[in-house]
Amino acid sequence: MKKIVLLLVLILMLCSCGTGAVYVAKTEQESFKTYYEHPELKRLYTENDDTLRAIYRRLREGGIDVYKEGIGFTYLTNTRGERIPYLMVNIRPMEIVFDVNKTNGEGRFAVVFQRYLPRYLKLMKKEDLRIEKIEGLEFGVYWPVRDFSQCDQYGGFIEYLHVYSKKEDVRDYLDDRIGFKELTKNSEVYISLDLQPAKSVMPLFD
Repeated sequence: MKKIVLLLVLILMLCSCGTGAVYVAKTEQESFKTYYEHPELKRLYTENDDTLRAIYRRLREGGIDVYKEGIGFTYLTNTRGERIPYLMVNIRPMEIVFDVNKTNGEGRFAVVFQRYLPRYLKLMKKEDLRIEKIEGLEFGVYWPVRDFSQCDQYGGFIEYLHVYSKKEDVRDYLDDRIGFKELTKNSEVYISLDLQPAKSVMPLFD
């Protein structure tokens, strides 16, 4: 029964040419995650407002849209169950969109990961990571998958990848001391494809 419901939802989403849900932050205010259940993350947000706004302005000046509530702070839970704070930057670039009839999930992920992600990461600056109480950067990219035979601008569903990297590795990457492959080899990578729950992966390079 659950599979039937999921299939019907997917069909409705793909066949709809209405605007549907909007995942892009339309204003600066919509770009920031301001509500936190954990006091530690709330303090980080309050104490680093200037850094977050600088990141937002840089992305917008670079023509990159921000995912709703995509800039702020988040936790990564390690194997011991400890919550580790990370600076969070999630984007929704308009240039990335796929036709569901001509692509598959793994192929879409490979394109975003290898072609787009290295360039977007270069928009970060080492100063963004001066925050002492964070362990690193969580950088996420979201993109739509549409049925172009029905509508190439609206409808479909969203996929994403999140990369959690240590701040020392990000700094080395920004200084060209290590390459993208080495950076991500030492990172935690999570993806959600084809409306499935997020899972940890070990990316392969062509």
